[in-house]
Amino acid sequence: MKYIVYLLGFLWIAAGAIAILYTDDYKVFIKGLLTQLKRLWLAMIPAVFGLLLLFAASSTTHSWFIGLIGILAIAKGLLIYFNPGGIFETSKSWLDTLSDQGYRLVGIIALVLGTVVISWIQ
Repeated sequence: MKYIVYLLGFLWIAAGAIAILYTDDYKVFIKGLLTQLKRLWLAMIPAVFGLLLLFAASSTTHSWFIGLIGILAIAKGLLIYFNPGGIFETSKSWLDTLSDQGYRLVGIIALVLGTVVISWIQ
């Protein structure tokens, strides 16, 4: 179980570092991902990560927080798949208007979240 949390934490740290250091490449990658993948596969990514977090939450000291992140990730996957009110298209257009500093802020949040999750492993 710890290994799942380690893997997800290091993925968050890596994604955050890439978003901070290589912002233009990260923007192109995210936009390409959103346009090339079908919505089902885009919905599966956070849902699977959420299930993994729920499964591995018991191996952390703050399992309620890790479980909450898992539940939010599953909800995100469901929102992407069912797309109520065109929220997916709205978020795609929001990413087009986001500045480089906004992408870096997302990277900082991911970096901090990954570090926190790894530090809470028992």
